[in-house]
Amino acid sequence: MPGIFDGLFIGKSGLFVNQEAMNVTGNNVANVNTPGYTRERVDIVSSMPMFSHPGTFGTGAEVSQITSARNDMVDKRVRSANQDESYYDKLNSTLGDIQNVFNEESGVGLKKSMEEFFNAWHALALNPDLETARQQVLEKGETLTDNINASYKALSQIKSGLDDQTQYTAQEINSLSKRIAELNYEIAKGELGKNDHANSLRDERSVLLEKLSKLANVTILEGSYDSQTKPSMTVLLGGMPIVSGKSYNTIEAKKTGGDLYNKIYFVYSSGSEKDITNKITGGALGADLKLRDGIISEYQGDLDNIAKTLIQQVNIVHSAGTGLTAYSQTAGLNRITNENAAVSSHDAAGLDMDVQTGSFKVKITDDNGNNIGVYTVKVDKNDSFSDVINNFNSELSQYATMSISSAQDGNIQITAQNGYKFSFTYDSSHFLAAVGINTFFKGHTAGDIDINSVLKNDPSKIAAGKTLEPGDSTNAQAIAQLQLKKVMVNNTQSMDEYYNAFLGTIGSAKQRYNSIFEAKQSTLHQLQTTKQSFEGVSLDEEASNLIKFQRAYQANAKFISIIDDMTQTLLNMVR
Repeated sequence: MPGIFDGLFIGKSGLFVNQEAMNVTGNNVANVNTPGYTRERVDIVSSMPMFSHPGTFGTGAEVSQITSARNDMVDKRVRSANQDESYYDKLNSTLGDIQNVFNEESGVGLKKSMEEFFNAWHALALNPDLETARQQVLEKGETLTDNINASYKALSQIKSGLDDQTQYTAQEINSLSKRIAELNYEIAKGELGKNDHANSLRDERSVLLEKLSKLANVTILEGSYDSQTKPSMTVLLGGMPIVSGKSYNTIEAKKTGGDLYNKIYFVYSSGSEKDITNKITGGALGADLKLRDGIISEYQGDLDNIAKTLIQQVNIVHSAGTGLTAYSQTAGLNRITNENAAVSSHDAAGLDMDVQTGSFKVKITDDNGNNIGVYTVKVDKNDSFSDVINNFNSELSQYATMSISSAQDGNIQITAQNGYKFSFTYDSSHFLAAVGINTFFKGHTAGDIDINSVLKNDPSKIAAGKTLEPGDSTNAQAIAQLQLKKVMVNNTQSMDEYYNAFLGTIGSAKQRYNSIFEAKQSTLHQLQTTKQSFEGVSLDEEASNLIKFQRAYQANAKFISIIDDMTQTLLNMVR
């Protein structure tokens, strides 16, 4: 049967547990604004009872453990939503930057410059002999090529910025992985006892896991409990363990083997590496890779298609025409890598377009401009470039010769004999455009398209007509009509229509990703609110608990005071 002094121990236990409860409550209040803090609770249980006649007597209370109000399921959902929100945020913001590259609202965009370029050819067709009209064609042509170059360069800069970001993100992932592994070890040490909980360390780790989930598509696994051990955490990135318990591995973003852009490699502890670039599909890093390798590359491809079509279509018409003055010599702009290749096989020859069966005409005049004659050079698609050179020289060797420069240069050259000059007309074979003779544009893609320097230096060489006769504007009219000619997508779209569809693709993608981002952002906010309701600190609740524990503390103190009075009374009776 318990004695009077047992009451003192019961009161003392009440003081201790309520004091501990107030300390925990105070800690909650202190951390109300601490990011990632999960509110703590004291589990108070009855102490081991005393068994005696006539029954079981309580011996007070004790603290069994201090737990945090963590909800693992909500935490997982928040990390998943965090990953999605970060992914679509990066896609949405970068597509906004891309839209700004092709901003047509200002009236100085690529569409406007293309319209002005063809309008300049319309104006030249009306006044083919007017010097200012020719200068206008050159100026509008340079504005167009500058806009195409600038748009392509801007996309490349965005792409390079994303590529640089992969290195910074890889370093951040490595830093987070290292700290998470350290926390795994510290948590394991702090939870050796059955009821031990490293709450603060787990809060810190939870914050780092959320940061990590924003960067990439990570999978977080915890081992199962057994009778001897507690679970250790494993973090997978692209299926590879960047964290495994207290150990961690690094990733590296680098270029190898002539790569233009960084690839992501998982680095084993042995130092060997594995390319996991294609396995990273979420978070900011996943968005960077999708934009760099997919979306922007596709847009650059579309811009290249516009530039290549513009180059080839204008050059086909221009090279088959004649300016106001003839050539005494000229050279092709495009290098031929194999003069023995068939002219119809542009890949084998290193050119951008095939040559077809047909012919081109060469008009010969003397130095005084007197007409000597027009000669036809036949071209068969099975001819080699050497064959075409031989055909040319067979027809015109007394007036002009065609040759190919050294293997290093590989350009077609035409040189008139003394006393003669030459001009071109009616090329149905596209040979001249393919090798870059008498063309308006030079270059191959959106990145290097430019005006032929021969025309810049001598605008009279702009081929507005088919003859050297004044007032001939048939070629200028044909080039002007290319604006509406269906020359793209299997001859179903004009260049203008293709560009409009291209702009529509960018706008549609921006709108789609913006809608997805807003939905993901809303989902994340809802989950964060749910998480806060489960795990966050409520000042009202803590104030109520503080009063409750204070009153309990006071009651236990009063109980001890009463026991003390009883003890004094008992001692006085014994005296």
